[in-house]
Amino acid sequence: MNAGNVKGVARVLVALMASGTAGCASSPNQTEDRLQRALTTAVEKQDNGTRNAVLRVDAPALGIDGAWAAGVADHAGAPFLVDTPFLSASVGKLFTAAAVLVLADEGALKLEDPVTRFVPWALLAGLPVTGGDDALRAVTIRQLLTHRSGLPDYFSNSKSQDGAPKVLDLLVAEPQRAWTTKDLLDYTREHFAAAGAPGEHFLYADTNYDLLGLVLEGVTGQPFHTVVESRIIAPLGLTHTWYYNLTEIPADTPAHADVWIGNVNVAHKPCLTADGAGGGLATTTGDLRLFFRALLAGRPVLLSAFAEDWTRDAMHGGIDYGRGLWRIRPGGVFFLLGNLPELMGISGATGSFVYYIAKHDAVIAGSFNQTNWGEQHIQFLLSEVVPALENTLQP
Repeated sequence: MNAGNVKGVARVLVALMASGTAGCASSPNQTEDRLQRALTTAVEKQDNGTRNAVLRVDAPALGIDGAWAAGVADHAGAPFLVDTPFLSASVGKLFTAAAVLVLADEGALKLEDPVTRFVPWALLAGLPVTGGDDALRAVTIRQLLTHRSGLPDYFSNSKSQDGAPKVLDLLVAEPQRAWTTKDLLDYTREHFAAAGAPGEHFLYADTNYDLLGLVLEGVTGQPFHTVVESRIIAPLGLTHTWYYNLTEIPADTPAHADVWIGNVNVAHKPCLTADGAGGGLATTTGDLRLFFRALLAGRPVLLSAFAEDWTRDAMHGGIDYGRGLWRIRPGGVFFLLGNLPELMGISGATGSFVYYIAKHDAVIAGSFNQTNWGEQHIQFLLSEVVPALENTLQP
């Protein structure tokens, strides 16, 4: 999401006004009906290339525990169901951050440790930050977590210095091309300039989380995905969550849905190996609900541990970034939405998301499984989901 997208936030307001239900109190059943209709309508209209969508809302204080899905999951026409796994994109960053914070709690690392303590210099040397290698040696784990390292983003948020395409564009242009973390770092060195000096300012960059994956490996001596699986996924009982390029699909789990970048389906293509510690998870809304409820209970780490080191308006006006965690302040997104409560969670480029609304003790999770919904899913949340919860009568 790009800062200052006035056209995007204007659509939030238009959609909110058009819904015509902002001031109407409703029963829990009516709220669930409204949410199902909104989800189904988005898919039936094929708005911005939507072919499927899923939404789960767990709000026990409001008497709501519902999940809805619409559309087809794959090219064979299988229906998209509420338990169909999907590529979670950058939602996976929260799992990587959780593993880092667990190791910090155990004393295996400190957030102020330089990355060079755990990652071989041969993998780091020459990565572009203002100040060159001397500055690069000072980049800390905290700066990676909070996207304040000064490193550019090879994926979509930085412009190359020589006209080379961003990796997101290469996923479409060269779907048979496989990537390793080293390939991505080499591509960054070759084609991108520094975003700034370490600690200077915020730039959302998958590069940061690739390096956090290498930190996990350096601390433990294990592949990063094994660390996340053993410290986060398995202990929390997330039986339908896995690294789809690195591990086998769990038993009794349906195949994951197709992955749409605009009009191109890249599911099962080698190009998706570009997703690693920054977003290589497939999951379900049920597992995302379990994950977030666990964090709220302090397993394996409290959600509040992510809610520090905020950069205000980092992702967009009204959307702040902490340690792998987003905070959406609706009034900051658009001033007329100031009556809506804050959300804390994370979003992915495919329109995937998981958020918590403290006011209603509500966890909401879902995906539109389409990069065209990278911003539009926020509009959906603020124009449909949050107002619907706000207007629900408690049972």
